This record gives sequence, C-alpha cells and structure tokens, in this order.
Amino acid sequence: MDNSTPAEPVVLLDRLAEKASLLARSLNAAADAAAADAGLTKADADVLVTLHDAPEHRLKPSTLATLCDLSSGGTSNVILRLTRAGYVNREAHLHDGRSSWAQLTPEGENVARFVLESAASGRATLLRRWPDGLAHTLDELLDTALRHIEDHSLR
Repeated sequence: MDNSTPAEPVVLLDRLAEKASLLARSLNAAADAAAADAGLTKADADVLVTLHDAPEHRLKPSTLATLCDLSSGGTSNVILRLTRAGYVNREAHLHDGRSSWAQLTPEGENVARFVLESAASGRATLLRRWPDGLAHTLDELLDTALRHIEDHSLR
C-alpha cells in the first residue's frame, strides 16, 4: 500500500476549512448580536425568524425543530419562552387533535423583523471592509468547489 500521498493538499484543505469556519462564525456573530440586542437567545431568534419566513407565520413544532436544528424538548422550551414573552401563540391543529401550530404574534413579527434587519446591518458592516467584488468571487469559487465535491460523492 502506497502512503506517499503528499500532505500539502490535505493541509491546504484543512486551512481552507478553518478559514471558511472563521468566516461563518464572523457572519453568524452578527446574527447572534442581533438576537442579544433583542433580549433573545440564538435559539429564540432562530425560531422567530423561521416562523417569520414560514407561510402564514406558523409551523408545527416538529418542523421548527428540524429547521432550527433543535431537539423536541429544546423546541418546546423555546416555544414556551416565546409564548410567555408574547411573541408566539400555540394553536390547536384543526384537523389533527394530536398536533398544534406555533404561530407568530404581531409583536413576534416585529421582533423577528428587528433581528433580521439588525443581522443584515451587521453583515453589511463586515462586507464593507472587503474589497469590491470579493464576496461575488468567493461565492463563485465556493460554488465551484462544492459542485466538484458533490459530483465526486455521487460516483
């Protein structure tokens, strides 16, 4: 068995992964700061924004758990906290008595919009520090890299 594979490409990929992770953390920090400014946890903000983007501003808790990458218990805790804050209502499912909806209230819509706008403003501040065209170039390069990874994984 030949173990003479050069380490340099692997090290380069590791550095690339670290840099991509750092970039993601920097961009996510804007969302985290927006959540904190609204007095919310990251999970609270994720649920509010997900409900804001959902049809009729409502989803089943199980769908919220999946979309927000939360456990069912964690989702229940977040919904309870948001209900107590007046941002979410729990409504019975009309056709399935075993199920319910988490429905964004008008106040919850306002808070979700604040979080979205604040996060967008924070990200825009970061992007203004970049040279013109860099975001577009990175987007294209990452699309190309991911496409090659996906193509190869299908073989």
